[in-house]
Amino acid sequence: MDWNEKYSDMARRLSSSALAELFQLTERPDVISFAGGFPSEDMYLIPEVVEVAREVFHRRGATVLGYGPTPGFSEFREFIAQRQSLLGMKASPDNILVTTGSLQGLDLLGRLFLNPGEVVIVEAPTYLGALTTLAAFDVRLEAVPVDDQGLDVDQLEERLQQLRRRGRPARVLYTIPTFQNPSGLCLSHDRRIRLLELASRYDLIIFEDNAYGELRFEGEELPTLKALDEEGRVVHLGTFSKIFSPGVRLGWLHADAGVIERAVLIKQGVDQCSSSLSQLLCLEFGRRGLLERQIEITRQILRAKATATLRALAEAFPPTTQWTEPQGGFYTWVTLPPNVDTQEALPRCIREARVAYVPGNQFYTDGRGHNQLRLCYSQPSLEEIGDGVRRLGQLLAALPG
Repeated sequence: MDWNEKYSDMARRLSSSALAELFQLTERPDVISFAGGFPSEDMYLIPEVVEVAREVFHRRGATVLGYGPTPGFSEFREFIAQRQSLLGMKASPDNILVTTGSLQGLDLLGRLFLNPGEVVIVEAPTYLGALTTLAAFDVRLEAVPVDDQGLDVDQLEERLQQLRRRGRPARVLYTIPTFQNPSGLCLSHDRRIRLLELASRYDLIIFEDNAYGELRFEGEELPTLKALDEEGRVVHLGTFSKIFSPGVRLGWLHADAGVIERAVLIKQGVDQCSSSLSQLLCLEFGRRGLLERQIEITRQILRAKATATLRALAEAFPPTTQWTEPQGGFYTWVTLPPNVDTQEALPRCIREARVAYVPGNQFYTDGRGHNQLRLCYSQPSLEEIGDGVRRLGQLLAALPG
């Protein structure tokens, strides 16, 4: 059997997954990994989770091991809706769909709104997992750059005008406005307002990915796009992966009730329901106030690690290097001298410096970013951050050119 002749058009478009390769790097004990966007072990409240799990099994019995409703347990959706409301986003359980991670939420939205050939605006750079998910729908990705205030809305407006003149208007904008992956930057308040105005004028649906929004460790809080949205055109993607545990594989969609109803129909044919155990565990963890406690602990840990990373970059990297200074989230985005190719340098960095990162070109639609890289400071210890950044800086500074 020659399987290559049997694959669908969608499968033929897929190439090797950079995301899967990153996960493999983190399993090497001799490598200090700044690659995967993972929480560190000291962010988890392990004894409390064990206690909560015992209580959930004791009180819920077989419900924990059974199927759940496709939208998610009603009490869990109520819990999520209450938290969304506390963050300035009006919500009821009818506005919430529990998903198996936020990437499933994005996949459901793609199935719900996107036809082949339609135009989707993404940031440049942006989350590589989202690029892979969106590309599977055979859409046309149009990238608009970010700067130190987030998505450049002036360039966005120019692109929207160009697309409309060509008869190919954009249908969707995917954005990570708060502690963006990979840059760590935030869309300014003024630009958030302007973005919503442009979305209204050009009839854009906005997919707002808020994976890191609750992890601010300094600076002024910013409202989500969903909180500012007066027309209901923002669909909000949330996740428990960064604030509780990526292992529970839980996220949610927050949208108009009609959108949620349609998304539920699609999810029924994808995985039927998200994990009952994960939902009930997370619900009880949250009801006890432990989720908010873990978020505060995570913020404190991230503050210390971000400070250590920026200090180490200043001490160890070539003087012409630039990097972002995040006020929350997991990442800083590093721009090296033009002679450095971070994709080519990565195997040597792993082999000789025993340090891993993600090359910048992985976060663009067109292969740009050859001299950029993403450092995730959330997982390594403070000692590993200092040692790893120093070793990485020394190797990169020694490259020819």
